[in-house]
Amino acid sequence: MAQLSFSPAFRILLAKRGFKNDSEIEAFLFSDLSSLHDPFLMKNMKEVKARIERAVQTHEKILIHGDYDVDGITGVAVLARTLEKLGGEYTTFLPERERDGYGVSEAAIHKAKEQGVALIVTVDCGITAKREIEIARSHGMDVIVIDHHRLPAEGLPNTHLILNPLQEDCPYPFKELSAAGLAFKLSQALTGDEAFEYLDLVALSTISDIAPLTGENRILVKKGLAMLSERKNLGIRALAEVAKMKASQVNTGHVGFILGPRLNAAGRMSSADTALQLLLTRIPREAESLAKILEEENKARQRSERETTQEAMRKVEQTVNFNRERVIVVESPGWHRGVIGIVASRLVEKYERPAVVISVEEGVGRGSGRSIKSFHLFNALRSCEAVLEEFGGHAQAAGLTVTEKNIPLLRAKINAFAMEHLSSEDLKRHVSVDMELKLHELTAGFLEELELLEPHGVGNPRPVFQTGDLRFKSKPRRLYGETYEGVLTDGSLNFQIHLNEKQMLLCAASGSEARFGAAYSLKTKQWNGMKILTLVVKNLQPA
Repeated sequence: MAQLSFSPAFRILLAKRGFKNDSEIEAFLFSDLSSLHDPFLMKNMKEVKARIERAVQTHEKILIHGDYDVDGITGVAVLARTLEKLGGEYTTFLPERERDGYGVSEAAIHKAKEQGVALIVTVDCGITAKREIEIARSHGMDVIVIDHHRLPAEGLPNTHLILNPLQEDCPYPFKELSAAGLAFKLSQALTGDEAFEYLDLVALSTISDIAPLTGENRILVKKGLAMLSERKNLGIRALAEVAKMKASQVNTGHVGFILGPRLNAAGRMSSADTALQLLLTRIPREAESLAKILEEENKARQRSERETTQEAMRKVEQTVNFNRERVIVVESPGWHRGVIGIVASRLVEKYERPAVVISVEEGVGRGSGRSIKSFHLFNALRSCEAVLEEFGGHAQAAGLTVTEKNIPLLRAKINAFAMEHLSSEDLKRHVSVDMELKLHELTAGFLEELELLEPHGVGNPRPVFQTGDLRFKSKPRRLYGETYEGVLTDGSLNFQIHLNEKQMLLCAASGSEARFGAAYSLKTKQWNGMKILTLVVKNLQPA
């Protein structure tokens, strides 16, 4: 292998990210679809493949049972397209948040029995559905579980047809696939390389579910983003058009802030079936109509989110004692269950601590929690198991059901856990800096090298650099909202910057010759055929 030629600054950055020799660097930067793991390394894949092939060959009816978020919707879409290719007979079911709640629906199982379904495939749910799967099996139906969530402490459901790489004896090397990623691996086992045509759906899922963009996910998302940029899926093309997303190259930001929220809006505000139909339609006019519906659903979601966030913040200011409570727990009747997860994220951003937001109806609270990096929310909820009806999720995000009378006990127990596992230092906002740079090192060649690190996300964040002895060329001006625009200089080079209101006030309170150290990430945009570089300030300190 020829030695890779990179700038010294890029080599230092790669080493700090853990890639110190050329083989490690090449594997991270240049792995492609040929580097994907064999799907048959996953426990039970051979048996699941055989069961689906038997259902197709004998014309058994199959129910694909998903979830109402982007991961569950796209996972169902991947399997629906795969079964179409194989000639299978299938129907789909996506739960409605208000009507069915989270997880496998018992009502859907009974209806499937009435419709003559012989095989149920759950996607993005099922790993905790012991009771519901027993009901399905008692009706003579087999159940395949495709679920990436953590395994329940009380044991797995009574089916040997489980695809989840977190199973203790599963030899599959990569453990962080989304549910749609797992559906893709099954599709790959069933159809080979033909499954690659679904990677745009896998990218939507992986980014929207905030899965780590490392290992196999990095490969899947890189290819999936390229497919999204081609706009081959009619529904995605229509959704991009109504959202006025004109970028020719789709990146993780476009998925996370434009496409993903609109697909999620259907499941948050009404029925996720609208989003599924959009992803599956082959009729341009239908795609346009469904995309417009999702756009309106997203606007309704934004209004509800704003109102609920304002109410929740008022409750926090009025009721939370930050000296005693390291985890925010707020509840109220009337909050829309479709937005409480987003509201929890807003509280985490503002108060820099974990937050659980609970919507109460008829004595039952259904909550959604978000956390900070240093606090494992799922483990925290496990410590509160005695006062919860049910719970599930990950380290950074979780859902729960709790009776209204037990909410004070939940608040007390989760904060008792936090006092042992969350220090006051953990609650301070930290900016993780990759390396120090001089402004003259921000060359065109270095910027091109940085593009090789994309896509960015959890596990592969956008690099943050530190430069000292800088001063402002002029007073920053408001760009939009709480974002300000200014120019920093080291005396030789000038760079446009974006900074927040707090940083702007620090600048305004300092003299014109004041010197600063800045931690920043880099953002480029095309303007009249030229690349414009902006330093996005993460932290600003007087020198």
